[in-house]
Amino acid sequence: MTTFLTVKAAAIFCNRSPSSVRRIIYPILEDNRHPDRHHIEPDVATAKSLRVKGENFAWKVSEELLRRVMSEEGTKTNSESKPASKNAPDQSAAILEIFRKQLDIKDQQIAAQNDVIKGLSERVREGNILMGSLQQQLSLTDGSTRNKSGVVDADPPVQKSEKGSDAATKSPAKSHWLFRKIF
Repeated sequence: MTTFLTVKAAAIFCNRSPSSVRRIIYPILEDNRHPDRHHIEPDVATAKSLRVKGENFAWKVSEELLRRVMSEEGTKTNSESKPASKNAPDQSAAILEIFRKQLDIKDQQIAAQNDVIKGLSERVREGNILMGSLQQQLSLTDGSTRNKSGVVDADPPVQKSEKGSDAATKSPAKSHWLFRKIF
């Protein structure tokens, strides 16, 4: 007796995906007179009656069909892989040559980028030197290095009154805070 499996169970049985199993089933289902149609359940009449009733059903495929298809695919794969293995040394040498050329191109690009980076580093160094000299020119002094000739005394001269006392000491409110002597 032939064992029928659902698509999921057939996928596990074949160690394939369910979509791979469906690719095996659907060409057979499209042609009702296909020679392998008896390997798929439900048969044509049952499937039509279930569709008319609107009932859902699962397609089932026989293990025999799965084994036959898998063995056919295995022989196709083996026959296709043998010529590729004969050309493998030639292909690997060509691939290695392509990789070497790509590496040479990348090395040239890296060298060019290093030159650009060196030039930019030099420009940054020059900018730092210019900024340093500008900061020295614009720096504020603490006042200790100024010449005495540049200092202006803002206090009014002391006036002596008739009695001999100064006017500045008698009226401190008259001198403004802006003109007070700091040093």
